[in-house]
Amino acid sequence: MLRLADKLALLLACAGVGVLGLATLVLMADIALRRSIGVSITGTVDLTQLAQMYCVALALPLVFLREGNVAVDFLTERLPARVRAVLQAVAHLACAGLLGAMAWHAWVQAAIQAAQGDRSQTLGIPMQLYWLPLLAGLMLASLGALLLAVREVGASGGSPGRSPD
Repeated sequence: MLRLADKLALLLACAGVGVLGLATLVLMADIALRRSIGVSITGTVDLTQLAQMYCVALALPLVFLREGNVAVDFLTERLPARVRAVLQAVAHLACAGLLGAMAWHAWVQAAIQAAQGDRSQTLGIPMQLYWLPLLAGLMLASLGALLLAVREVGASGGSPGRSPD
């Protein structure tokens, strides 16, 4: 299950980076046009902000699944493997809970902006398109953290799976 989740998360992260790459090309074209013939591409800021949202939010699940967050383990590294696995499981559950709470809060804010008909300043892009990747990223990262917690519970109970380092 973790392998499938990792492949999906990698695909989403690559899509986010691709969107940011496209926005970078638009930004470069805007700069070149302004410098050469004095014409600007309308909405470059809107597109760049949207691309940043997609890139960061769609990379969240991969970061959590691959445990890419900053960790300080100088205290836990000396503990027995089973104790470390239990602590890791608790930490992953806490992350899942926090990410779930953030997703819920984001959902509420997105609903408010949708009800108000909020749009971006220049191009009038509906704000739901800004919220969509964040909601997806938070929910999928929360599920990833739950999967890691399950893996650690298996490791602490002696079940097959990743043994703690």
